[in-house]
Amino acid sequence: MSVTTEDLWFSPDRPVAARHHTRLFCLPQGGADGSVFRSWQGLVGPGIEVVPVYLPGHGLRMAEPPERSVARLGERLTGPVARRADELPYVLFGHSMGALLAYELGLALQDGPRPPAAVIVSGSVPPHVPRRTEPMHLLPDGEFLDRIGALGGIPPELLAEDEWLELILPVLRADFEAAETYRTQNVLSPGVRLIALGGADDPAAPPAEVERWSELGSEVTVRIFPGTHFFPFESTAEVLGLVSDVCLPR
Repeated sequence: MSVTTEDLWFSPDRPVAARHHTRLFCLPQGGADGSVFRSWQGLVGPGIEVVPVYLPGHGLRMAEPPERSVARLGERLTGPVARRADELPYVLFGHSMGALLAYELGLALQDGPRPPAAVIVSGSVPPHVPRRTEPMHLLPDGEFLDRIGALGGIPPELLAEDEWLELILPVLRADFEAAETYRTQNVLSPGVRLIALGGADDPAAPPAEVERWSELGSEVTVRIFPGTHFFPFESTAEVLGLVSDVCLPR
């Protein structure tokens, strides 16, 4: 069976045939690919199909150049998400850079025939809030990697591995450029719920800044969980409990 360009966005492995009521599209943080969400299928509530998204330049798509713009990623991904959602209600979940992409997709899809039921943004400063620090993607390699290491999520031994860094450093820089240059003040329309999640000890997206997602929608919920920048993978049961509730038909 031939693989189309559209197939590359989503894993060929799908859950055993089941009666799903909602599809949950999961968009990864910078430097990661959709495989970080593969275990979630067994952890979310029944009736939810987890659909990890694989971005160009990452994982199995490493041969492709990574995108340096959330807006361009959104343009490329809007059609594939709409078609993959098919006739089921769907929810967009994104963490860190993936949160901004989820929001951009929500804006692009909200005026179409089948808008998302909800957009869940996790571990990110909202795109209308000015950055407090110098953009990381402009830092010299050593300082850039020190900041990456301080966020956690990447084992220190990998950050000391020259061959791995040669592969991943351009991807990380592209992802941080995409996230740090994305700006919009556009607001989600009524009917598309916005749920913003934060980590109580997240230095990259402090709770006070996560609260400002409430300015970008008419139906907004903000929840802060224990943990650092990678709290969805530290407080997984609590986060997925909320996500599963959001995915319930209304």
